[in-house]
Amino acid sequence: MSDLDLRDNLKLVGASKTDLDWFESIGWNDTNVPPAEPEDVADYERREALLNATLTAETFAERGASHAGRLAAAIGARLADLREPEEDEDEAKD
Repeated sequence: MSDLDLRDNLKLVGASKTDLDWFESIGWNDTNVPPAEPEDVADYERREALLNATLTAETFAERGASHAGRLAAAIGARLADLREPEEDEDEAKD
């Protein structure tokens, strides 16, 4: 799927101009997803959900191999990176 096709699909599932501009700013490239900051969580979760919504007709394997799937995974990984220190602190308290 080309960047233009993904952009069109994201529009169909309700992506805002702000979200589309953000994807454009990272060049529609999963390796360019910046680390998430606490104030970014809602935006990252929304973008991940939008990408996943474009993949509803895909199989699990197709999702992983698709452009949208790789972007969603990268965003999810950045969210996990942000949450990871919290999990480490919780383990230390036990």
